[in-house]
Amino acid sequence: MQEFLAKVAGILEVPSVDAATDFRATDGWCSLKAFGLLVMLDQDYGKTLSIEGFLGLRTVADLAAVAGVA
Repeated sequence: MQEFLAKVAGILEVPSVDAATDFRATDGWCSLKAFGLLVMLDQDYGKTLSIEGFLGLRTVADLAAVAGVA
């Protein structure tokens, strides 16, 4: 899980995140960061999400659940 959190923090360009972090509320949130999260899920975890599926996610825990990270 720590590796996953570090990857998400890197994409969001913030010092750190935890499972409860609302990734959409982070400073500088934009469509490029959203795309980065989608690419990470696909390339690093083999999980492809539709835009509609992604829009239903809110927290880093939601992202971790999709990725299959405990």
